[in-house]
Amino acid sequence: MKDSLPLLSTDRPRKRQRPWKTLVGGTALFAVCCFFLSRQLPTVNIRTSSLVVETNKVTIQQDDRVVMPGISAASMDYGLHHCRRIHDQAHAHTNTTRRRHRNPRAGKSQATLITNAQLWVGDQFIQGDLLVENGLIQKVGTNLAAKDAKVVDAQGRIVTPGIVDMHSHMGVYSLPALQGNSDGNEMVQPTTPFVRVHDAIDPTDPGIKIITSGGITTSLILPGSGNLMGGEAAVVKHRPVPTLSVYDMLVSAGLEKEDQEVAHRYMKMACGENPKNFYGPMVKMPMTRLGEGYLFREQFAEASSLLRSQDDWCDAAEHLKQEGGRLATPFPEKLALESLVALLRGQVKLNVHCYLPQDLEAMVDHSLEFGFEIAAFHHALSAWQVPEIIKRAKSNITIATFGDMWGYKREAWFTNVQAPNILTEAGIPVAFKSDHPVMNARDLVHEAQKAYHYGFDEHLALSALTSVPANALGLGHRIGSLKEGYDADLVIWERHPLRLGARPKQVMIDGDWMDFTKPWSKGSDDLVDKEYLMTERDAVPPVGDVTLPPRPNLTMRLEDHGTGNPVKMQDACGKDSHSFVLRNIGRLVMGPDQTYQGSQQDQLYLIVQNGTVVCAGHDCDRKQFEWPAGGPVFDVQGGVILPGLVSSGVPMGMMEIQAEPTTQDGLTNHDVNDAQLYKTIAKGVDGIKMHGLHMVKAFQGGVTSTISQPLMGAEPLAGVSVAVRTGVKNTVLDSEDAIIKEEAALQFTINHGLPGPTISQQIASIRRLLLESVGKDEDKNVFARATRGELPVVIQVDNKDEIAAVIRLKQTLIKEGHDKAQLIVLGGAEAYLVAGHLAHWKIPVLLMPARCHPILWPQRQCLPGHPFTKETGLDVLLRYKVTVGLASTDVDNGDARNLIWEAGWNLAHNDQFSFEEAVGLVTWNIGSMFGLKDVGRLSVGGPADFVMYDGNPFEFGTRAMMVNGGAHEGPLCAKDMAIF
Repeated sequence: MKDSLPLLSTDRPRKRQRPWKTLVGGTALFAVCCFFLSRQLPTVNIRTSSLVVETNKVTIQQDDRVVMPGISAASMDYGLHHCRRIHDQAHAHTNTTRRRHRNPRAGKSQATLITNAQLWVGDQFIQGDLLVENGLIQKVGTNLAAKDAKVVDAQGRIVTPGIVDMHSHMGVYSLPALQGNSDGNEMVQPTTPFVRVHDAIDPTDPGIKIITSGGITTSLILPGSGNLMGGEAAVVKHRPVPTLSVYDMLVSAGLEKEDQEVAHRYMKMACGENPKNFYGPMVKMPMTRLGEGYLFREQFAEASSLLRSQDDWCDAAEHLKQEGGRLATPFPEKLALESLVALLRGQVKLNVHCYLPQDLEAMVDHSLEFGFEIAAFHHALSAWQVPEIIKRAKSNITIATFGDMWGYKREAWFTNVQAPNILTEAGIPVAFKSDHPVMNARDLVHEAQKAYHYGFDEHLALSALTSVPANALGLGHRIGSLKEGYDADLVIWERHPLRLGARPKQVMIDGDWMDFTKPWSKGSDDLVDKEYLMTERDAVPPVGDVTLPPRPNLTMRLEDHGTGNPVKMQDACGKDSHSFVLRNIGRLVMGPDQTYQGSQQDQLYLIVQNGTVVCAGHDCDRKQFEWPAGGPVFDVQGGVILPGLVSSGVPMGMMEIQAEPTTQDGLTNHDVNDAQLYKTIAKGVDGIKMHGLHMVKAFQGGVTSTISQPLMGAEPLAGVSVAVRTGVKNTVLDSEDAIIKEEAALQFTINHGLPGPTISQQIASIRRLLLESVGKDEDKNVFARATRGELPVVIQVDNKDEIAAVIRLKQTLIKEGHDKAQLIVLGGAEAYLVAGHLAHWKIPVLLMPARCHPILWPQRQCLPGHPFTKETGLDVLLRYKVTVGLASTDVDNGDARNLIWEAGWNLAHNDQFSFEEAVGLVTWNIGSMFGLKDVGRLSVGGPADFVMYDGNPFEFGTRAMMVNGGAHEGPLCAKDMAIF
């Protein structure tokens, strides 16, 4: 009698009924209704925005069967089960105060006792021991002993918790980057909160092993930032699992009820440029931030409606379950909204990619309107401007950011290196993260180092890598600290982790030491040949400096030598100050084999007359040399002077904001078959823009000259680069010295995966352009002049076999009688594999990036260095006596001002490498490659292009106190440097 029950709502047509059945059914129904009315039984009638419930306690007897109105018993039980889960999850919490005695992820390693260690315990270092057993830190103390434990003598090295990276795309953008590895963004629509990264993570990603060798032991794997709502994220440990199961990698793997721990869920959202710049060109919402705001609110509103319907259903079901009644509709649910509803219920930790004040405020407002919490804002380079807006939120939002990465888009323009201090003083936690593979997560520690350099506290910088991100992930009770009962994730460092070049000596995860000499998974590819892998038998650098040196606190002093006219600092460092004396120099490096050490007993001088060095060394005092009349005399109190640094490899001045075409010179797109190509070839001198923010910051960092190339397109020929000085205020017309050389080099690149010629065709085109141009209008033809050796040929290439093709090109040129032709390899990730040949044929290498990052297929065999490989590619090239320079990493992220640090990385673990050689990597080596005799070196009679530091430039915290030259009007002193 199903169709005759009035309390079941349905839109289906009823079956035709025979008259006698209609009569009987109607009579029976009338009788039942009268009975109900006479007894005045209550009827529950609940209406919500999406739920209609009508039920009572009616039972109808027919054919010896009891028919209950409403949904099936199974459906009712299913809904009640969900109601219980909602209730339980709402009241669930992790007991973070209890001592943990179980790590469900623990391996089977023997107990380990680490002795003689400098243990970082959050706010101090203590000399002590640490016992690890069953994947947990069991004891932290002194003079510990443990039966049957393997003893590891740390030899006084620093031990920290494993680094926690709370922004990574490891596994969803596996290395090397291939279309088949790209699983970070589901870009079919702007809101996809329902997708999950753990359905895509690749456990065989070679990047996992490389990243772990940098001391990272835990990562939050996020979807990309192309969508407003990117989907669910996952926290994984880096310890390899033999099952190749993503679920076994999860930090929550093995958790059971007795663990008394909530297994958190995570979600990624994004606002601002990325979503609108992707969907806008498709004429699809969001085209603007207006559309972004609406789509966010629409999705949150729909999820809120579903949440209320669920709560209404559960409330009604609770009233009925004791009476045996059933609701008319099933438990309301929608898979596409399930994760958002969980977010609104407080079960999901939300991580939001946001940069600008208006975007940060919009997300805070959304969270207050719909009642959810934000765990962290990521990138957030403008968060320092609006701490009070961030503090409006219900939760204490963590800012997961960079130490110093900026300028790659408009949102990344308003940065401040003091942001960590500003936010911390406002009570807002700061964490450093990578954004791997956009930035190499292996060097995540470098973000903390840069923040420390700009004044962030030592312990806060280390906390920003460990306990702060752990807390933001809701895991601060088990990772991120060296405490008893915490997961045994730790790093033994070769030297203090905040010193330049610091690398782990050993890494432990869940009590297991990571073995970087073996593949981490079945069928995985380490990419690097076993010959280069580091083993326990290989020499490990001696214990490095385990303390940070005091920050230099030197100031320049002006001296009055009886002229009667004391010079003020603002005049001494003014635009008219072209002649002056620097004395009391601690170290003066002028060029190869030209380094001087100074002391109080043996003064060291540098004397500048009209912008030219007229005396340098110990023999320049007033008794032996006539000082410039009336010129200021600076006592630099032991400062270190180097030649001005040289940027190369990037189009500095040709591109200001990578994501904004109007700020660029544009991409070169030549037809290499054009017989008149040399007449229309792009020249950097025609397109370079001076005094942009990238150039200004680079100059303040000691970069006084740049070799800038036109932007490269799909064709191999980019054009002719220009060498200019970086201190020019406006245009190259403002100084006669602005242009060092109009035609610095002929620039080519070998392109992969772009529409256009094949790699073979590109190399053939380069060969044809060089060889077939001989004899054709040679005074004007840049190709002919390059073949004659009048300007070098730079070929950007990374793959070893393609570098071999460049070497064969050099052989061909020599065979054809062009032995003066000079080729330079730019990139060179795999150049170490042909180092002997490069040395024999005298082909120098401009490494870019200086530190290995095998993000692309042609770079996949680069050498990361300790503790993964015995050497870096730079080490091998230097061992073979190849001339090497270090190019700027990228003009778009502002790394040019950090060139001095790139030069010093290898000093930490290569005892065959000297201070002077490190300086040469970013100065005279590059000048020599390009045939620029006065670039990157100081010489008597040459331009006074130099940078003076208040201490060792290879130590963080050392500042550039003076930058002179670069065609700047007078010396630029620290008082006039707006560090931002």
